[in-house]
Amino acid sequence: MVEIFSLQWELNVHTLANAGLDFENTINDPQQKLIWIENYRKALSAELAELIREVRDHGLATQNGKVEIIDMLHFLVSLSQIVGVKPEELPAFAPHPQGDRLEACALLAFLALDELQGSLKWKWWAKGGGYKPERAKSALSDLWAVLFGICAVFGLDFDAFKKIYLAKNQINFERQRKNYNEDTKTEADNRSIKV
Repeated sequence: MVEIFSLQWELNVHTLANAGLDFENTINDPQQKLIWIENYRKALSAELAELIREVRDHGLATQNGKVEIIDMLHFLVSLSQIVGVKPEELPAFAPHPQGDRLEACALLAFLALDELQGSLKWKWWAKGGGYKPERAKSALSDLWAVLFGICAVFGLDFDAFKKIYLAKNQINFERQRKNYNEDTKTEADNRSIKV
């Protein structure tokens, strides 16, 4: 996981630089940190929805479903970097004890994403509150366990998981070099990944 964290850091630096931001300064700024936790939380939630849609439309045998899992990984690693969760602090790469089906894992992921949102002071009308880093770390620990459970549902061992990540990381760098955006978005490059 150390290599994955390192490669994701490089991608985040590159991606935010394309948007005129410095990744390290951004996540160290107390106000920006909260904004980027929320940005990546939303992105992870969207990738989970894409995975569920992919399975609904094509079943668990879908090869693109495995790529969607890796898309979730990108944002989970990014969140971990912001919150301060290190690779050696992750749970074991093993199925989640409460989720052996995608539906159960999706529900657990949704609850963990809600817990992560709860770690931020996001209710602008509420008094008090503030960022709760330990609550955020706990939510991320749950999300990692769920992600590994989803991998088990898809029959992904760590070697396949890492292989797909490395291929997708290269695609994401190439997308950044080509100024990838919503208007030019395509999944054709994802389909080139050998699963």
